[in-house]
Amino acid sequence: MLKSSLMVAASTVALAAALVSPALAAPADFVGTWVNKDTNTRGVTRLVVTSAGGNKLNIQVFGKCHPTDCDWGTTPVTTYGLNVQDTNHTYGTANYNKGFSNTLLTLDHAGSQIMLQGFTQFLDNSSRQNYYSRDYFQKSTKVRVPLELPTSPTTPIR
Repeated sequence: MLKSSLMVAASTVALAAALVSPALAAPADFVGTWVNKDTNTRGVTRLVVTSAGGNKLNIQVFGKCHPTDCDWGTTPVTTYGLNVQDTNHTYGTANYNKGFSNTLLTLDHAGSQIMLQGFTQFLDNSSRQNYYSRDYFQKSTKVRVPLELPTSPTTPIR
């Protein structure tokens, strides 16, 4: 009797915890355009994460350049949960090998922001120091509108 009462109590607690748990993230939660919260950054300015089908993702990174941002290109993102059973993937990695340098990016999706960490190693014997960076990105809600909107002839309604 005690064993059965404990089983019922444990089941009730587990069910209650499941009902009040926050919604799980999936790799699709990374999808979107993310802009650096630091508008004066000298590093990564924007991330564009797209679906590559199923739970696979691609990322396109843009870095600060003048007069327009530099496009690093597109590369796959691998997402991670906290353990083998965890489908709540809130972490990711991507790698950019530019020939002269290799940059490993880590992504941490937390609510309405992504923390991006970069580990850049120089491969060109330039004596530049390897470096680490960390930036925070928010999802962009801006819609791009063309500067010149097409006009159509208008006629009065009679």
